[in-house]
Formats: sequence, C-alpha cells, structure tokens
Amino acid sequence: NIIVDEAHRFRTEQTSSYELLSQICRGKRVILVTATPYNNSPRDVLNQIKLFQPPRKSTIPNLPNLESFFAGLENRLKNLDRQENWHEYVEITKSNSKEIREKVLKFLMVRRTRSEIEHFFDEDLKKQGVKFPKVSDPVSVFYQFSDEEDDIFQKTIKLITQDLNYSRYSPMLYYTRPVEKHEQAQKNMKRFMRILFVKRLESSFFAFRNTLSRFITSYEQFIREFDNGKVWTSSEYSNKVFEYLADENLDALQKLVEEEKADQYLAEDFDPQFRQLLDKDLFILKEVDRLWQQISHDPKLEAFVRLMGKDSVLRENKLIIFTESKETAKYLSTNLDLQLGERTLLFSGESSHSLREQVIENFDAKSDSPKNDFRILVTTEVLAEGVNLHMSNVVINYDIPWNPTRMMQ
Repeated sequence: NIIVDEAHRFRTEQTSSYELLSQICRGKRVILVTATPYNNSPRDVLNQIKLFQPPRKSTIPNLPNLESFFAGLENRLKNLDRQENWHEYVEITKSNSKEIREKVLKFLMVRRTRSEIEHFFDEDLKKQGVKFPKVSDPVSVFYQFSDEEDDIFQKTIKLITQDLNYSRYSPMLYYTRPVEKHEQAQKNMKRFMRILFVKRLESSFFAFRNTLSRFITSYEQFIREFDNGKVWTSSEYSNKVFEYLADENLDALQKLVEEEKADQYLAEDFDPQFRQLLDKDLFILKEVDRLWQQISHDPKLEAFVRLMGKDSVLRENKLIIFTESKETAKYLSTNLDLQLGERTLLFSGESSHSLREQVIENFDAKSDSPKNDFRILVTTEVLAEGVNLHMSNVVINYDIPWNPTRMMQ
C-alpha cells in the first residue's frame, strides 16, 4: 500500500518527482491525500489517476480508456481563448468538471469539507469535543505612494511588462541553425521571468531591487559571453521550470535560469536581431535602476510597522507573517527587530532542521516541548502546509498570492 500525502504536488507528468513516484506506485494499491485546494485542469486529474490506474485499461465502470475520455474534454477547449471566449470557456469548463465528477471521481474520491463534516458527523464531533474555529473576515491594509513614487512605480510596470523583451532567457528563439528549439518552453520562460519580476515588485521594494540587480548582472555576463563568440543555454530548463512552478518556488526558478549548467552554441549562428534585443533589454533594466535611485524609503514597510505598533490584535497575539520571497522575509524580520524591538523567528527554504524545531516548539500547540521565546514568525510559503502553527491565531499575508487558493491554504 502506497499512501501519498500532499498529493497535489504530483499533478504534472513532466517532472522528475512524478516520474519517480509513478515507478514506486506501479502495481501497488495507492491512496492520494491532500487538504490543499487547487484549480486543476482535466490533464492534472488524469495524471494523478495514472499513478494507480492504467490509462487505457482502467477499472472504472464504463470508462476503460481514460486517455481518450480526457483528450475529448481537452479538445472542447482547444481553440478557445480564455479571455476572448470567456463565457463559452467557462460553460465548457463547468460541463467538463461535472462529467469528470460523475463519470470518474465518484468511483475514486472521498471528499470532505468542513461544512460536510459538521453536517454529517455532528454527533461524533460533540462526543470528541472537536470544533472548527470561526475565522474572521480578512482585513485589508492600504499604503500610499507619494506622487513621485507613484510615477516611478507606473513607469516601472510599463517597462518590465511591455518594453522588456526578456531576450536573455529565450536565446533559442533566435538560433538560425536547424535544431530542436523548444520554442514553447522558451516562450514560457520569458513569461515566467516577467511574472517573477512583477511579483518581486509587489512583494517588497527590497526584493525588487535585489532582483533588478541580478537581472542587470546576468545580462552583462550573457552579453560578454556573446561577444566572446559563445551562447549558453539549456534544454533542461523546461522540465525543471514546470517542477519549480508546481511548487511555486520562484527563487529556485530564478537560480536555475541564472546558474544551470548549459549547452554552448556559437554566437555567429544567432540572428543579428538577438544581439540588438539584448542591448535594448539591458538599457531598459538600467533605466529602471536609474528611476529607483530616486526612491529613498519604503511606504509599504512603513505602513506595516505603524500598524504593528498601534493595533492591539497585532501587539498582543502571536503572529505568522507570510511572504512569497525569502528576501522580503529577511528584510521584514530585520526591520521588525530594529524598529519594534521584537525578536522575530525567520524561516525559509534555506533554514536548518534545528530552526524548524524552534518553529514547532513556539507555534505548534501539540509540541512535546512547548516554548514561548518568539511572538512573531516570518516565513515563506515553505511552512504553508505540513506544519501546525495553531499557537498563533493571526495570519498576515505581506504580499498577496496571485492564486486565491494559496490564500485559502
């Protein structure tokens, strides 16, 4: 029997972790468990079912060929643009979801929401003295830019979303020799890097500045190598990228792009336009850097520190502060220590096992050795699942995840 917890991590067939898990599961009885809400595509559902069902010889009643069934659902959406054909897209998606539930999932899935448990297992909950906590509605915190800051912010958004080509991250789109160019993967890479850049801007001025600096250095190094006759790239990007995206690990994604061992090509085999685009991108990045030299303070951080000082709920309770960027996490922790005199516990994907134990001791009510050394925990989403932090009843999202289900989690 194979029991897989956090099973939502295995929705993408192209990842090495999925491939290894499928080898373990072959010929076994498999139970997939998750409490994480996700907006799955039909292909995601099929990939998970394939861990315990042969896709062309399934044991699901009246549905021996799962590949054919799911391919049919995907074909309904094939030529529809999600934005241009919005209403039709939504209707077909609803219809597909209903068909998957009625023809597939009702034979495979046990689904339990809190409301279902309260409704169907009410007596059992009372006997055990178990109840779900009442969750307050979220509270928005607003901060304000000066006119100058607003102008710089708006110019930055335009420059990094509309003007910047991200050519350094898609060299094979400009390769002139016959070779498998992984065109879609390279286009995806450009899109991913644009998303990463905007997310860092939304996270904190500190994280954005650091990312901007790395982008500039990366471009300068790439151009230097190009002028020496070499272009480095990697066909491994696509698999790794999807793996990191599935985990929402943007830091690892950026490190991969900048440091992955890569294949070498001759610069002379690239379209001359490529070199021009590299120069244009570097110019835009330096223009953004020049704009940001005029920013002398951080209105988001200042508003947050003021709120932490005057709000009684935030002053008197244990707090968990989530951010998507480990750089923002370090920045926040340092500033809360300095400006409020609070000892904060900082945890990210780089933290040690002993620090994880400190988190459990200070924030898990069922810890074997509970302590109260820290009131504030600043962490990335690495602690969003798999750890109980119930000694705190206040959660702060310093930057809001783009995917609303991350907020629910």
